Amino acid sequence: MRLAVLCDFDGTITTRDASYAILERFGEGDWRSIEERAYTHEITILEALKLQAGMVKVGEEEASAFLRENIGMREGFREFALGCREEGIHLEICSDGFGWTIEVLLEHWGLEWIPWTSNRTVPSENGWEIHFDHRREGCPINANCKCAHYERLKRENEQVIFIGDGTTDECVSRIADVVFARDRLLELCRRSGRVCIPWSDWRELREIIMGSASNNMEG
Repeated sequence: MRLAVLCDFDGTITTRDASYAILERFGEGDWRSIEERAYTHEITILEALKLQAGMVKVGEEEASAFLRENIGMREGFREFALGCREEGIHLEICSDGFGWTIEVLLEHWGLEWIPWTSNRTVPSENGWEIHFDHRREGCPINANCKCAHYERLKRENEQVIFIGDGTTDECVSRIADVVFARDRLLELCRRSGRVCIPWSDWRELREIIMGSASNNMEG
């Protein structure tokens, strides 16, 4: 069985949300109130991200050093990623944050070979630019539509697993074949009665998913 894994980045792979960390350290203005306005649908996610990105006024070198020093990778993810590669499982990252942070961190961790999509961001001391290359008209939750990426992978694979932790993962959690959820996403799934599997550790996920892939190959 052809199997693919689509997973969130901030808070799922990282120990700390990289986009929020950049805003906290370098954002000039009340970015949190913008976040709240987006969650209450007063403004769209795209509008919120544009406003927030413009508040961040720092160049690549300083921002890159900050990320490398302050954002860690969750324990067990490296082994999970390598296990997917060994088993022939397609692993892909899908984020609705600042894409440039993913590029920096994956390269720092030696995992730049993992494919990913996000909102394209261009650091600048005059305010970051953000571009929505993966926007899907009508998507109510994401600027980078996670459902669209799931549907693409589903056309190429018999089963697609989604792994996430937050509000921007809610939409895709409604349609994924299997959902592993933690933190805010777990609360949302339970509140709406959607089936999901709680998780806390990438080593646990590696055992479950790699074991499932091996059993399918043996069968």
